[in-house]
Amino acid sequence: MDPIRTLLDQTAQMATPILPPELLRLYGGDLAFPSSSSRPYVIGNFVSTVDGIVSFRIPGKSGGGDISGNSASDRFVMGLLRASADAVLIGAGTLHATAAEHAWTAESIYPDAARFYQDYRATVLRKPREPLTVIVSASGVVDLGRPMFQAPAITIRILTTGKGQDRLRTAGIDKLANTEAIALDDSAGALAPAAILDYLRTACGVRLLLHEGGPTVFGEFVAAGLVDECFLTVAPQLAGCTLEKPRPTMVWGIEFTPETAPWLRLLTLKQSGDHLFLRYGLRGRSTT
Repeated sequence: MDPIRTLLDQTAQMATPILPPELLRLYGGDLAFPSSSSRPYVIGNFVSTVDGIVSFRIPGKSGGGDISGNSASDRFVMGLLRASADAVLIGAGTLHATAAEHAWTAESIYPDAARFYQDYRATVLRKPREPLTVIVSASGVVDLGRPMFQAPAITIRILTTGKGQDRLRTAGIDKLANTEAIALDDSAGALAPAAILDYLRTACGVRLLLHEGGPTVFGEFVAAGLVDECFLTVAPQLAGCTLEKPRPTMVWGIEFTPETAPWLRLLTLKQSGDHLFLRYGLRGRSTT
């Protein structure tokens, strides 16, 4: 992969770069995040077409790779963000739409940089080899036969309801050494983003959470004002959609008005070929 080119960087630069030299070179600059004392600092990561579509919603072709054209640069950035995070959060829909062999780790998405990611986590961030994988599933309908549930290096928490926890126990989750089902308060009829973050901070020590969607779960976090930054790769293609079969955008199932729509501040703009890589901070939140 050729190094990503930085076109604009409005983040405060550290006197000594945080990224190791090879990651610094490939990313085209440094990467740092502020700390948050009350809850995890939440960053989102998506890839979309120029017309804003994040999934084709076609069986077997619903993942981000189909949107990005399997861009090596996009996979590298995704790996770098995973390598930086304490935990990676996904919704059950994203899990079901992703290839069974995938795991939400840095090296699984971009193996060519695996040793650089691992060195970065171990020597710079001093974090465990893999981030915690967090799956949000109110129903508890999760395929526990996926290989990642057998991987000894991956710790997984499935955040669910009481009924979902019962379903997962019936499915045999208690036999999995590194996977646990956690029932959160669902008295409001759904799992609240604030309750998710509170659990991750107090029970798991998560300070930096990477939110990889899907669009419905991510939209709930945005609506709750609990997203601090968003990384968006814009792929040079048009997907289109129809009224009969709409395709999701980055925020799905949530509607804002002109008075309530969140505004973003551009922090960095990068380029690799015809792909653009944007880093946004939500207005009113502290960004590095």
